Amino acid sequence: MSTPDHSTARLPRTLEPEVMDDPLEVQEYRRMDHSHVNQQFVVDLIAGGAVGPRVVDLGCGTAEIPVLLCQKLIEVEVLGVDSSVEMLEAARVEIELGGVVGRIYLEHADCKELAGFEPQTANTVISNTVLHHIAQPESLLTQAVRILAPGGRLFIRDLVRPATESDVERLVTMHADGESEFAQQLLRQSLHAALTLEEMNEMMQDLGIPPKSIQMTSDRHWTLDWKRGEV
Repeated sequence: MSTPDHSTARLPRTLEPEVMDDPLEVQEYRRMDHSHVNQQFVVDLIAGGAVGPRVVDLGCGTAEIPVLLCQKLIEVEVLGVDSSVEMLEAARVEIELGGVVGRIYLEHADCKELAGFEPQTANTVISNTVLHHIAQPESLLTQAVRILAPGGRLFIRDLVRPATESDVERLVTMHADGESEFAQQLLRQSLHAALTLEEMNEMMQDLGIPPKSIQMTSDRHWTLDWKRGEV
């Protein structure tokens, strides 16, 4: 099996809708099995260093990651931010089912702006597979850094755009086989909309985040793990 070339992206970036706010699409999204990637996100987050106690999740979606995080770390409280009302309604259900009511708070807001958020107040800012939805992802990164407290931790994971169409289809077959047509198309679109490591490094340089902070962590994900003040 050939190894995808992540250093250069021959595929152009093709944007997908930024917000999933259609009730039927949100229902379809909830039927998808995100358990493995969500569990891995939380495991890697905790393994990499201190978390919280004040955590902000930018683009929290149905809040599955905040629920898992609060179940594992009793001292953590999470503010989940999302621009989709339907996703936040689904998140309220997940929070109740997860037994963490009172430790996860939800905010309907645009992660690219966060005008009402005080600077340097979050001990940890997290985000999972959100950047690829945004036409100008540096806007979310800028806000994430702005609200991060001195010594605070930024932990972001997202998809990487493959080099070729055949790499896209190989990943869809490998990771969405058996899923619905909706789920397969969603992954396909997300891979086309994703950023390369090179594109991410350019944005991080402007924010003063060193290149060593980001690396490939799966066959389709990169992870940014940075502590504010590290150079």
